[in-house]
Amino acid sequence: MKNILRIKALILALGLLTLGIAAPAADILNMHVDYNRFLDSEGNTLILLDYQATYSNLMFLASNKGYFAQLEVQASLVEADSVLFEQSVTDNIGISNKHDASSQRKSYLNRLIVPLSVTQALLSFKAKDLNSQNEFFWQAEVNALAPEARISDVELNCQVYADSSSYLQKFKRNSMVYEPIPSVLLSKSYSEYAHLYMELYSATSQIGQSYMLNLSLEHAGEYVMDEYFDNTFQKSTDSFSLKIPLADLAAGKYMGTITLQTDEQQDVRNFEFVLTEDIEQRYRIFEDPNDEYTLMRYFVTGNLPTNWDALNNETKTRYINNFWQNMASSSRMSEDDVIKMVDERIKYANNNFSSLKAGWTSDMGRIYIRNGAPSDIEKGITSDDTRFVRKDWQIWKFSTGNKAVYLFVDIQMNNNYRLIYTNGDNMESSNPDWLRYVGSEFDTDLLRN
Repeated sequence: MKNILRIKALILALGLLTLGIAAPAADILNMHVDYNRFLDSEGNTLILLDYQATYSNLMFLASNKGYFAQLEVQASLVEADSVLFEQSVTDNIGISNKHDASSQRKSYLNRLIVPLSVTQALLSFKAKDLNSQNEFFWQAEVNALAPEARISDVELNCQVYADSSSYLQKFKRNSMVYEPIPSVLLSKSYSEYAHLYMELYSATSQIGQSYMLNLSLEHAGEYVMDEYFDNTFQKSTDSFSLKIPLADLAAGKYMGTITLQTDEQQDVRNFEFVLTEDIEQRYRIFEDPNDEYTLMRYFVTGNLPTNWDALNNETKTRYINNFWQNMASSSRMSEDDVIKMVDERIKYANNNFSSLKAGWTSDMGRIYIRNGAPSDIEKGITSDDTRFVRKDWQIWKFSTGNKAVYLFVDIQMNNNYRLIYTNGDNMESSNPDWLRYVGSEFDTDLLRN
């Protein structure tokens, strides 16, 4: 029940804002904090203290071709008059896109690990934005897990995904990132599931014994989920993950319970989350999500799902939103500005490269949409010794980036220029027989850039 008071305070704050009552004073830093308790190999309690601040609540200052905020953080654990633990860190938070500084979706996330060596203590957390001098304070009474406990707290995560980089290293388990959500606010536009992570503990003599785990979820006084899992203890400390699908759940507050039952004892852990209404801006250019998928493939390949046709519309919308938000971040533009830029390129492609199909789907359209207008265009006609009759060709050259070069030929003489040669663009490939389309007399020096 460790989150109930915090959720009530959060709902109250949201209600005050809805009624138009003034927000807290300007010197208050808005953040979210949550903690979960686990046991180490000696049976001692470790507290994983997670804190999160949305970028819009931090002050970013321009420096060294970027924008930076500094967050001074202090955590302490006190029993009576004794300080059991104290740690101070300064988080340097950098972004490259100035528009991210006002984002309420993007946030900074970090974790501290606090050892709890007594039965009960007062856990305190303080933070200060060094640029704005705004401050945040939070504290809670925490109890140690019993050494004979069979289960940890239930950690709520909004996403779980594979990542081999060093990013979010503190949140990795077996090369998988478990992204916690200290605010306990889940949005369908960002998360397909509520991911629950916990650890199961057993003595050496209990390995191989069976247990039953029950997951129940309650909303508005009714149970919406009640599932049972039979398993056996495999090792002294074992991880266990569950997923709660969010697609069919209504907005509101959910109370959950995990019960672990063995022959000797029963352990109960509670968790909760709030599922918010989808009020986020939805970004897209085309009404048809399949057209949007084609467009996204002009810019990225590996990060898009290969089973697009099998996804529901809500999942497709989430991928599309994430795509445009990432595009905005990488191009240091706002989402609206980057969509406007790409939309203008699509219109230009349709007006200039259309033939039997829309210009934006042509080879020239794809290159124009991805790269913009070329720095230089050379035009010519193929020679008589090609495998075809004479045809028009165009060479596009770009002076930025990898200085890419593209050679197009109007093979069917219907304004549908096909890309036959490229250099400097690893998303495109050349036709191995490209020279046969333009003839042996073609001056290949024209392709230098």
